[in-house]
Amino acid sequence: MVARHQRDADDLAASWGADPGVEIIRADSSIDVPEGARIHVCALGPVQSGDRVEDPTVVERELQALGDLVTSGSSVVLVSSVLALAPTRERAHYAGWKNLVEDRLGRLTTARGARLSVLHPGRLVEPGQKFFRDFVHTPYPKMAALVEQTSNRGPHTRAVGLDARLWLLARGARVASSALVGSATQRDGGSEQP
Repeated sequence: MVARHQRDADDLAASWGADPGVEIIRADSSIDVPEGARIHVCALGPVQSGDRVEDPTVVERELQALGDLVTSGSSVVLVSSVLALAPTRERAHYAGWKNLVEDRLGRLTTARGARLSVLHPGRLVEPGQKFFRDFVHTPYPKMAALVEQTSNRGPHTRAVGLDARLWLLARGARVASSALVGSATQRDGGSEQP
C-alpha cells in the first residue's frame, strides 16, 4: 500500500500492518513494481467536501507517484465519487477535482499500456450499522471486494450502491426538468451528500 504521507502510513499500519502480504510505503519512497501489477487507488485529490486544493502541485506529486507505479499490463482501479458524475453547485469544486484526477489517471494509464476502471460510490459506511443504511449505502468491505473483482475483470466504470443510483436519477430528473421548463439559471438546491 502506498500512503501519501506519514499520517496515512500510520493509519494503514494500524489496519493492515499485521498482514504479511501487505507492505506500506510512503509515496515519496522508491518502489519497484512488477509489470502487470494491480493498483487500487482509493484517495486521489481531495478526499472529502472540506478539502480545498490550494496548491495543485500536491495533486501533481500524487499523480507522479502513481505514474511511477503504473507499468504495461497494470490494472488500475480508482474509487472516485458519484458526485463527480452529477455534482450540485455546492460540491462543484470537489467534483471538478475528482473529474480532473480521473482524466489525468486515464491518460497516464493509456500512455503506459495499462487499463483503468473507475468506481463511483455514494456514501461508504462501516459494516454492521442499521440495516436500512447498509442496504442504501455501501459498506467498506463490500466496496473492497468490488475493487478486487473489478481489478480482475478489466476496464469497467460504474456507479456503486443504491444511493449512488438514486442520486444520479434525482440529478438527471432535476436537469431534465430545468431543460423542459427553461430555468437552467435557477440555484441548484441539491443535498450535500448522496
